[in-house]
Amino acid sequence: MESKKGALVGAFVVGGVLLFAVGLFMIGDRRLLFTGHFEAATTFGKVTGLQVGTRVRLAGLDAGEVLEIRIPPRPSERFLVRMRIREDLRSLVRIDSACTIQTDGLVGNAFIQVSPGTDSAPVIEAGGVLPGTDPIEFADLVQEGRETFRLVSREFIDLTDDVSVTLASLTKAVDTADGVIARAGDQMGELGAGGRRILGEAERSVGDMRAIIERARAGEGTVGRLLTDTSVYDRINAVTREAADSARAFREASESARTAVRGFVAPDGAGTQMTQTIRNTLAGIEEVTSDLAEGTEALKRNFLFRGFFRSRGFFDLDTISREAYQDGLLERDKRTAVRIWLDASMLFTRDAEGAERLTPNGRRRIDSAMAQLVQYPRDSPLIVEGYAQTSEQETAYLASEDRARVVRDYVVSRFRRQATLTNIMPLGSEAKGSPSGDERWEGVALALFVRNDVFRSGSR
Repeated sequence: MESKKGALVGAFVVGGVLLFAVGLFMIGDRRLLFTGHFEAATTFGKVTGLQVGTRVRLAGLDAGEVLEIRIPPRPSERFLVRMRIREDLRSLVRIDSACTIQTDGLVGNAFIQVSPGTDSAPVIEAGGVLPGTDPIEFADLVQEGRETFRLVSREFIDLTDDVSVTLASLTKAVDTADGVIARAGDQMGELGAGGRRILGEAERSVGDMRAIIERARAGEGTVGRLLTDTSVYDRINAVTREAADSARAFREASESARTAVRGFVAPDGAGTQMTQTIRNTLAGIEEVTSDLAEGTEALKRNFLFRGFFRSRGFFDLDTISREAYQDGLLERDKRTAVRIWLDASMLFTRDAEGAERLTPNGRRRIDSAMAQLVQYPRDSPLIVEGYAQTSEQETAYLASEDRARVVRDYVVSRFRRQATLTNIMPLGSEAKGSPSGDERWEGVALALFVRNDVFRSGSR
């Protein structure tokens, strides 16, 4: 009896040792302890998400792990990260390989990505240092966008000041020209009046003309002073020079304005630079928005968050087949479908291009149907099911998708439904549970998936 117990104890101990050895081997294999390796290093200004043991990947392949993160002695220096890399991948790591910090998806773990080098570059020596590129964070993008908008604002303000100064110069030149012309007109008016007086005296004094001429030759009398005095000529000459100076200043101001405008609209001018800056900013915003959308889609499919999104009504209909949907995949034991059937003859008409559009009577029919559904909680997912009867199944599927999309867009706009809680499901010609009784339907159905606890509590 005691020998049997001893054998059992021995077998238990041997089994435990074997399990421990197998576990130790698996852990060591995962940590690359039984694989030949070499050490390399890289530098980063930021080590967001890195720690000892963080994965190192080469072109997406697990290649090693982080051994040490050395803190720089001064703020101006970078973090030194020591890595262990598999020996069989050493031929791919060249001195021009680069290291970057990346993450698995939006909220995944961080890892170091090592890019393969070029064939012409030599293989890195053991302990060599590879260049590292710091990760771009969302806060940095927001700060860069804010600085870009500030720069655009300053450029517009400077441009407004330049245009104001140019307009002021043009206005001053025009005022000066007007003054010169007015003064010249006054002088010419005075000269004409004097001439008329002289002619009047000549007509009244025909008999004394010779005496007047003689006196004029001698410089006596009014005519004599006019003929011998050069002040009038000097005055007219001065007015002419002033008018010429004003015209020259006006031309220079006009040329300066044209030069400023040409500089603004030139290919390398301020206008082109501002336009390119705005385009770059919009492209950055579009890229950030696309990344956020992709991250949200990844969260919806993550097993940790999938239940949360489904409870909120975020169903990914692209991954659900028509058969699974018709079998009640969205209902199960949590929700019940409240469905209202709408006939196509009451809803649609075709436009000049042959596409189906809602008629006024069709909109009123949808409004009447939605009046019965708005009494339920607004967080209930609404699926617009499309049905169409054609000779070919693929054509029926496309026609049913078009009908469902037209009704869905009207419902979202008219009743302010959340786009994430309102979707479509094209079902072709198969309509299980249709009012016609033959499992077929021509039109759409509004299916609202209401939580079962709403029906049990009697609250809507």
